Amino acid sequence: MKLRLLIMGIMLTQAVPFILAQPNKAILNIANNGFAGDEKFTIALNFNEPFRWENTKFESIKTFPMRGGNKMPHTIRFNADNNVSWRQTDVVFSGTFNLEETSAKDLLDQYIEKHGGFGVRTWSVDKKGYLKSFNERTGQYEMLTPRQFAEIYGLEFQSDEHTIEASISGYLVEIIGVFNHETNLLNFDTLDYVPLFHVPRFTIEKSQDLKKWIKAELSGPLPKEYQWPYELSIELNSELKNDTFYRVKIEED
Repeated sequence: MKLRLLIMGIMLTQAVPFILAQPNKAILNIANNGFAGDEKFTIALNFNEPFRWENTKFESIKTFPMRGGNKMPHTIRFNADNNVSWRQTDVVFSGTFNLEETSAKDLLDQYIEKHGGFGVRTWSVDKKGYLKSFNERTGQYEMLTPRQFAEIYGLEFQSDEHTIEASISGYLVEIIGVFNHETNLLNFDTLDYVPLFHVPRFTIEKSQDLKKWIKAELSGPLPKEYQWPYELSIELNSELKNDTFYRVKIEED
């Protein structure tokens, strides 16, 4: 586990707070006027994480009635293995997803048209959408992603990182999901969803001389998720007696 120092600090006074240093990868802001009352101080932490599909949960803006009179949103979870689960109230559908890109079959057609169907290495498409060929020199099958195959053989490959195609069990056709970076919403099967990222493990430290740092005490437990790309508001217990500098360390696996 590695520690990454993202923030230099903020000097807290009972007058106007002063930003000491501008961070490169994360931003520590003072929420509103900073003071939450009851000797608490509110800051807002922006992790500056890039958008990703993998290991992200999306929650629908619209909520739906449940048994007992409650309401809840639909949720979609994409994992790093290209699997997706889609919860609609008390029913969960599962499937797989991929970025919208030139398919392995289309690339194979390009390959045959470019090199001819005879006297060239034989390739096929497996169940996972990879291109497969037996290598007689090594005696093993060689597996290539569509992007790798296109780069090696000089084929036309197109990919849209903001659009996915999901194959969901129980649905006869693939569902197209489009993420709009202007609204920061995913449109999936006619509904709009907000992205929720896991809150990274981090520590907030404070100092009065920028030499000796101690862990700052949070006023309550942290949430497990935050809405990307917005800031996470955090309340700290603070004794407003002296100028205090704050910094944040994020733990990396």
